[in-house]
Amino acid sequence: MKKVQSEVESETELEELEEMEELKEPVGRAEKPSEGIRGELIEEMKALQEQIEKKEKEAEEYLLLAKRVQAEFENYKKRAEREQAEYTEQANARLVLNLLPVLDNFERALTVENSDMNSFKKGLTMIFSQLKNVLETEGLSAIEAVGKEFDPYYHEAVLTAVGDYEEDIILEECEKGYLFKTRVLRPSKVKVGKR
Repeated sequence: MKKVQSEVESETELEELEEMEELKEPVGRAEKPSEGIRGELIEEMKALQEQIEKKEKEAEEYLLLAKRVQAEFENYKKRAEREQAEYTEQANARLVLNLLPVLDNFERALTVENSDMNSFKKGLTMIFSQLKNVLETEGLSAIEAVGKEFDPYYHEAVLTAVGDYEEDIILEECEKGYLFKTRVLRPSKVKVGKR
């Protein structure tokens, strides 16, 4: 019985020893590292949340800036179109104003009743000259054709003549061509010689 009693005491002592060993291990320390990690994670999450909020605010500012720039560009386009239309209208008004005296002269020529053919022709020649001067002042000029070498940029070949002609020399102008400043307004329609 002593043996059984000593075994029970040994078991009890063993349990007490194990409990004491557990007590020796710092229980608070085991919990503190998890609380410490948790605290660090919370701090890190707060820092990340602040960064996210900062980036969202920056993104909002950039979006507003982009919208503002887009609106300014749309306004610029509308203003440029409006200014271009006004400029074109002013240029057309100036040309029409310069053509009004020609229109007046045509009107006067048509109202004259007792006129011979020579004076009528002379009046039309003067009106034609006046019209030509107005258009030349605006930048219109005739394209030279007859006797010149054919240039597809300035001339349009509507007829060809095969014979004893110099190659690609314009023989006849069927319809006069015009330049407006340096740009071809209408090419000359010509007859070109071929061998």
